[in-house]
Amino acid sequence: MAEHLAEYLSVFLMGLLGIWKAIPLGFAFGLNPVLIYLATTLGAFVSALVIYFFGDWVRKILKQKAKNKPGKKSGKAENLFQKYGAPGLGFLGTLLIGPNATLLVGLLIVKSAKHLLIWTLIGITVWSAVLTATAASGIELFKFLWN
Repeated sequence: MAEHLAEYLSVFLMGLLGIWKAIPLGFAFGLNPVLIYLATTLGAFVSALVIYFFGDWVRKILKQKAKNKPGKKSGKAENLFQKYGAPGLGFLGTLLIGPNATLLVGLLIVKSAKHLLIWTLIGITVWSAVLTATAASGIELFKFLWN
């Protein structure tokens, strides 16, 4: 385990950038799928929490500036996100565009940043598990068919 510590740390750090990047890296290193899942999820959680806490501060500044300037709201994007709300954006956005982009876009559009964060963390947990299990199963199937 100690000899793989740098590899697990790499998966964790890649998890800060997104689950789509970290999971393949872990399998490329030949690591344990459960530990790949844990390192990826932990990295994505840390990244999501950092974006949430700093994003809330940036959102307040942008909203304060917007009060002083009359302008249009972002039409289609806002309508789409308001239609599906924080659950749809947080859960599906994590899979489709990644947790970091989901939070960055969502913090500017969705009214309840806290609900968006919760649903994004749920999405990270679920999709990391699904993607890790799918990759592990696919690798095992390939090994079985190859032999």
